[in-house]
Amino acid sequence: MQKLSLELENLIKTADPDGIKFGELLDILSLRGFGFLLVLLSLPSALPIPAPGYSSPFAFLIILLALQIIAGRSSPVIPQRVHRKKISAKMVALIRKRGIPFLRLIERFSKPRFGGLSERRLTRFILGIVILPVAIVMLIPIPFTNTVFSGAILLIGIGLVNDDELFVLGGALVGLTAVAVVVTLLIVGGLALYHL
Repeated sequence: MQKLSLELENLIKTADPDGIKFGELLDILSLRGFGFLLVLLSLPSALPIPAPGYSSPFAFLIILLALQIIAGRSSPVIPQRVHRKKISAKMVALIRKRGIPFLRLIERFSKPRFGGLSERRLTRFILGIVILPVAIVMLIPIPFTNTVFSGAILLIGIGLVNDDELFVLGGALVGLTAVAVVVTLLIVGGLALYHL
């Protein structure tokens, strides 16, 4: 089985110069399930560089994937109109220049561990419940937070692709902790404004 970074690089090398249709990626990447798509959708925003405007549409798609995981689907289903949308040449270039090297760096530390725990129905249900609030918070335009939330989704996705339960658990813990911090800050900020 090829590493995800290598498959993405090979796909980008043969891509249309004007960009890649999302459906073209799905036809190849969805063969390895939800993990592939979670990595693909979280990678641009997980990069440690500013990526304005990228997170919201990807977060919406991650929410759809989380709902499918919760519903018990074994493979992802994406609306046809999403298949026809094109990932811009600028985004493809960003993934190639920054995303693939970043992905390779992470992949150096990932390997199969703990024997397919994420294949169990209950575990996948819980995982979907974890991913959902992380993706929802990604929709909120809070400065300097999307890298953390997207990074958590990225770790989960890589863990699912490589059957690395340690990565899945680590991503879940990072994501839930970040969500808890943001929700707490929003509540505290709201109460402070209310009492002013």
